[in-house]
Amino acid sequence: MTNQIVLRVPKEIVVKVVDDVEVADPQIGQTGTFDDELYDEDGNLIGTSHGSFRIQYVRPGDGGLLTYYTEDLALADGTIHAEGWADFNDVRTSEWVFYPATGTGGRYQGLTGFRSWRMTGVRASAEARILLSD
Repeated sequence: MTNQIVLRVPKEIVVKVVDDVEVADPQIGQTGTFDDELYDEDGNLIGTSHGSFRIQYVRPGDGGLLTYYTEDLALADGTIHAEGWADFNDVRTSEWVFYPATGTGGRYQGLTGFRSWRMTGVRASAEARILLSD
């Protein structure tokens, strides 16, 4: 039997962000860290995320700003690690981005999939989904 989990996070609030990024003109080498709170459809706090990112290089062809994200999510029923590449241009224009996620504890242990999110307010908020299965 396949175990599939879909977590919908309609509101992810940025509690703290420290970065050196000029959002209107991001540059290679700029970095940041963040702490977010994750809320469900009913407005209940369901977990937190702590992560970091670094703008690594410009993708030839379309000028994408390839940025490496890594984050650890702590939820009441387990933990998830997510990391991978996203185009910072997509992040700042509120496009959906996604990268691999792996369950590291609790009911998510051993499951794999993706974390997807889109910024709804620069340095303020996002909406997200986490899709995991075995």
